[in-house]
Amino acid sequence: DSIKYTEYLLKKGVIVYFLSDNLNTIQEDAEFRLTIMSSMAQDEVRKLSERVKFGVRRMIKDRKLIGGNLTGYYKKDGKYVINPNESPIIEFLFNTYASGNVGLKKIGELLYEKGYKNSRGEAYSQATLARMLSNPRYKGYYTARLTEVEDYKTHKKKKLPKEENVIEKSDIIPAIVSEELWDKANLLHNERKKLLARHVLNTDDHLKFYKYSCKLYCKDCDEIFIRNAGGTRADDPTWACKVYKNDGVKHCASPILRESQLDRIFIDLFTEIISQKKNFFSHVLDEYKNLINKNFNNLDLEELKKQIEAIDYQKDKLLDLIIEGVIDNSEFKKRNDKLTKKLNELQSKLDEYNDSNAEITKLEKKLKTLESCINSKMSVKDNLPYLIRLFIDKIVVEKVNGDRRHVKLNIAFDFNTPNLEVDLSFDSPEDYKINLLKKNAIASCSRHNPLVVVCSCGDTKQPGLCSNGAETWKRNTI
Repeated sequence: DSIKYTEYLLKKGVIVYFLSDNLNTIQEDAEFRLTIMSSMAQDEVRKLSERVKFGVRRMIKDRKLIGGNLTGYYKKDGKYVINPNESPIIEFLFNTYASGNVGLKKIGELLYEKGYKNSRGEAYSQATLARMLSNPRYKGYYTARLTEVEDYKTHKKKKLPKEENVIEKSDIIPAIVSEELWDKANLLHNERKKLLARHVLNTDDHLKFYKYSCKLYCKDCDEIFIRNAGGTRADDPTWACKVYKNDGVKHCASPILRESQLDRIFIDLFTEIISQKKNFFSHVLDEYKNLINKNFNNLDLEELKKQIEAIDYQKDKLLDLIIEGVIDNSEFKKRNDKLTKKLNELQSKLDEYNDSNAEITKLEKKLKTLESCINSKMSVKDNLPYLIRLFIDKIVVEKVNGDRRHVKLNIAFDFNTPNLEVDLSFDSPEDYKINLLKKNAIASCSRHNPLVVVCSCGDTKQPGLCSNGAETWKRNTI
């Protein structure tokens, strides 16, 4: 780097003079001397890096703390001591986040209101709070070898595989939160990280403009559709497959959807649902009752728990037999493996029951939210982003017979009901009718080709959308 920058400065007419080494870059042998000196300096950095790594390995082996103070603690005599001024930050973070009602951004704002700020006097960022949340030290665990410096020149770090990590219970780190609370908060955090649309779920501004984010999927490549509102599309946004957007039509020839057209479709759809809410909720309730009855009737929970307790008792007795020398190791292993297999099968059934029970509770809560939403006198148009997030799980966009001008939308609800088929009949781009059917969503132009989505015979800037158009345009848009 030193040679690169001195050469750059020389080209700009700037001479560098190193006072301690009496080196002037305008001299003829300056580059040679600088190369030798840089190599020696680099080798010294390498040796220093090796010594630091060796020291870190010795500290890990002796289970000594690595690093400085941690929020919520301060170091004393090689151990962490809980800092009473900062520990409330950690307690509030875990308790609030584990409730499932608040995200990290909101927690940072609440902490700021309580007077807890970062070193710059600002609210804690989501990234900082996420690191705190995932740090096992807060439940009293020693951690090391989570990352290592990949290159001593760039100081770039890389994450190490889990099997190389050192994470274990330690007496030198007192716990601020319980293991149960830490596990609960991190389980929720990991689930939320998997959500593709987590960045738009609770933000009104994002929800308004990206109402179809992570809802539209391409049938051909199973990628999400992304929004385009730049340049000439500022007043007429469109949605296109991510692969098509990044790599072009050769890699994905899926159609482009106009947001205004999608809005009209779903406004009519939700208006129809609200007008028929009695039949709609009757059907959904029947589906839920069938699901609940199926789960509760097919499993005797108390009997299952008794069987698990009985096997645990047998395993304890088996352990007593080998301790007393009544059976040998091979016989113990044979019997223990048989009991463990049976126990795992029963535990798996119990876990399935608990998971299904939690899912039913979630579905019932969702249904109440939907019913409350529909019964309220709300404007469908003004609340369209909220309704889409609440009702719609997935919209699969596909071509009919491989033609980008013929489009089918398969709309799946976000609860236990069949998919929806929407039949769109166009007399003009603004005049269409939706019929609620069974499964898929089909758009059509009744004036010309019966399956064309939007016809260019109307007032439109996009020719060729209908097969009767004057010319065929390769980027057809709904």
